[in-house]
This record gives sequence, C-alpha cells and structure tokens, in this order.
Amino acid sequence: MRGRSQFYRIKPILSFVSGLLRILPYGFSSTLFRWFRASSSRVGIAIRYVLLRRISKSCGDVVAVFEGAYLFSMNQATFGDNVSIHQMCYLDATGGLTIGSDVSIAHGTTIMTADHNYQAEGYLIREAPVIMAPVVIGNNVWIGAGVRILSGVTIGDNCVVGAGAVVTKSIPANSLAVGSPARVIKSLAIKEHNSN
Repeated sequence: MRGRSQFYRIKPILSFVSGLLRILPYGFSSTLFRWFRASSSRVGIAIRYVLLRRISKSCGDVVAVFEGAYLFSMNQATFGDNVSIHQMCYLDATGGLTIGSDVSIAHGTTIMTADHNYQAEGYLIREAPVIMAPVVIGNNVWIGAGVRILSGVTIGDNCVVGAGAVVTKSIPANSLAVGSPARVIKSLAIKEHNSN
C-alpha cells in the first residue's frame, strides 16, 4: 500500500497538527505552504499535507503533494482520499477545483480554472476580463505527465488521460483520452477495486 500504512500510523499526529494550524491566519498558512514547496523528504510531504488541510475547502486522507508543485487559490479546492500530485505540477483553483479519490496527477501537469475572454472588445488580450469555470476530476483517475486541463472541464470516474494531452472538453467516465485536443480513443472496462 506504499505510504498509506505509514500515513495511518501517524494520522493522529497529523490531525493534531492540522487542528493547531486552524488558529493561524489563512494567509500565514498559505505562505508556509509556499515556503515548504521545495522540501523533498517525507517530512516535507507531511508538512504540505497538514497545511493543505488548513488552506483547502476540504482535504481527505493520504493526499501527497510532491516537491516543486505549485498550487494556487486552494481555498477553492476540494480533495478526496489517496491523491498524489507530482513534481512540477501547476494547479490554479481560482475558478473552483474538485479532485476525487484515488487520483494520480503525474509530473508537469497544469490545471487551469480561469481563462481570459480574448474575444472581449476594447481590451488587449492579456488585459481581457477573466472567465472562471471549475474543473472536476472524478474518482480513480490517472492524469499522465505533461497534461494540460483547461477551465470548465469535467473528467469522469475511471479515466486515463494520456501524457501530453490538452483537455479542452469534458471526458466521460470509463474513458482513455489522448491527444491535443484530447479525444476519447477507447472505453475502459473497469473492475471494482476490492481493498481486502
């Protein structure tokens, strides 16, 4: 079970520390999260976890944020259980981000929840009004390395998004999607996971 058994051994300590962090101002906790971005040890992962529990809307058990990941506006983010966010990921939850349980987000992935309205008249593109649109990632999803997920997208349960894909439209459950723009190339027959 990799780090899960270790997590549950120290869960009471993590929960206690997470509770203590509730007395700190949100901004200070968010700053601490950024300070510990580069810490590569298991202690670094544990520190980011307890801080993420403080600064996110909701955070389940065994959420591992690896070193070098950039996470923004976590007060608009929700995480399920058993989530891994690997190195060099960039997640901006400004428009709302929901990540289900048993989700692996491979290195170099970008998730955006806001975009410029480049068709707005009278603005330079970079100064155009921002459009917020949430991203929802279901349960049991694997996001491959270097994927780009744009605002307003839903990825259903039991999906695999192939490395380098650019997801501009929602992907239905039980799908393998690849390419730029991402398209479904195969339906997946997912068997129910039995943890016993």
